[in-house]
Amino acid sequence: MWVLMLIGITLLLCLQLSAQTQQAGASITWWVAPSAQKVFRGDSPPANPVRFVSLSAARGEREAAQVVLRAESSRQLLHAEVSNLTNEQGYRLPKDVVTLYRVAYVYLPAHQKEYPDPLPPLRIPLSLEPAQCQPLWLSVEVPRDAQPGLYRGGLELQFTDGERHRVPIEVRVWNFDIPLTPSMRTAFGLWGDGIARHHGVSLDSKAHQKLLERYWEWLVSRRISPYSIPVDIFSPEASKYLGDPRLTSFVIPYSDDEAQLRRTVEHLRQGGWLHKGYFYVVDEPITREQYDRLIQTCAKIKKVDPSLKIVSPYYRNPDFDKDKTPFDLLAGYINIWCPNTAFFHPEQLRKRQQQGEEVWWYVCCGPGKPFANFFVDMDGTAHRILFWQQKAFGVQGLLYWNTVWWNPTSTEDPWQDIATVKDINPNVYGDGSLVYPGKRAGVYGPVTSIRLELLCDGAEDYEYLTLYEKEFGEAATQKVIRELTQSLTEFESDPARLEAVRERIGRALDAKHVRK
Repeated sequence: MWVLMLIGITLLLCLQLSAQTQQAGASITWWVAPSAQKVFRGDSPPANPVRFVSLSAARGEREAAQVVLRAESSRQLLHAEVSNLTNEQGYRLPKDVVTLYRVAYVYLPAHQKEYPDPLPPLRIPLSLEPAQCQPLWLSVEVPRDAQPGLYRGGLELQFTDGERHRVPIEVRVWNFDIPLTPSMRTAFGLWGDGIARHHGVSLDSKAHQKLLERYWEWLVSRRISPYSIPVDIFSPEASKYLGDPRLTSFVIPYSDDEAQLRRTVEHLRQGGWLHKGYFYVVDEPITREQYDRLIQTCAKIKKVDPSLKIVSPYYRNPDFDKDKTPFDLLAGYINIWCPNTAFFHPEQLRKRQQQGEEVWWYVCCGPGKPFANFFVDMDGTAHRILFWQQKAFGVQGLLYWNTVWWNPTSTEDPWQDIATVKDINPNVYGDGSLVYPGKRAGVYGPVTSIRLELLCDGAEDYEYLTLYEKEFGEAATQKVIRELTQSLTEFESDPARLEAVRERIGRALDAKHVRK
């Protein structure tokens, strides 16, 4: 065992020395940064740069790192290619499991600074500006049939004037799987006319339908369930979406017509999909009129079937009775409790769970710092740690109002202006927008973002914690969570620290599965 460890350490040192040797006298400087580190254009090279990509992942998981390029004078990246990754037993991860993106930037006026966020596909040649950082995002998706072990390969880079660099890559595949069906529910919006408008197609066209399918697939492949499937639930094509094991939830279309409502519910029941569905009819009730309408609608739904799921996100007490709370007014009506994280009451919600009801939570244009959220100008760990907090509090689902909110009254082009809710707060960046319209980048579909990829990492972290809890118990799981987050406003900002804790959990699970 010790001999193998020494061999591994020696190989790693050789790889790093080789990479350092290539740097000497070169016009291109490069280093590796964690995915949760936001690298700015003007950043200086670190004092002790990491010269190799080292990732670990379960089968079915996607993990990423950044290779940061910095040229002292104008240069072009002319070639970038990842090799196959192989292990000592001769097993191979083909190079097509690795995807290269270019980290792009969007200007945030409140900070008078560009922030990294869009991740368009890497296009060659890529121009490098003098003394400016240009990260490449290297994403590895581990196949579900991959053999466990340590795989090695490299990223070959060629620049202007024939300058070449090789970035060593190692990927450790754990001896356990990320489940295909997520252990937590998600409910993310995918609505509005922004997709059609930014891709230049009409709302009722086949092209728009195809685009909706691509956006839907992009989200579910990252463990996110959109509010709705991209086709009518009564259509022949609906079964492939509703029956997709990656889908954890969807909004059941509501009708005031009781006969139609019963028909919808029975259709979903017969298909075996009803358990995933929920009604979402009134959003964030505050006024008496909103509460009355919600209660009346809940009564109509429960008349059809008392067990049907109903959610109504809320972020404050009602404005018409200072002595009442949502718990006082909505108990017996809604059965998915979904507070904003800043209005989260653990004891009250635990009581609802004890009565067999679900507890979700949500973020939107609030809360801001020091809470975790998905704003462009937050640290990378803030996009990921929400899932650790979710496991800490036993929250079963995460709701987010939209992923494609490109409303022309706020922003004509999210690539240039990501202040998406100016009517609420012009200094909130990226709210309701987790992907970018792909047409600008030559993509027929969505372009992902750093925030969405880190959100996916957080959902995978949740699976690690769920597996860890099954193997080592709740107390041990809560202890390891507290290493990174102590409350909803206290959490780790260092990506390396987060990765170290996750790595330790992975090793513990790996050892447990090997013994089995």
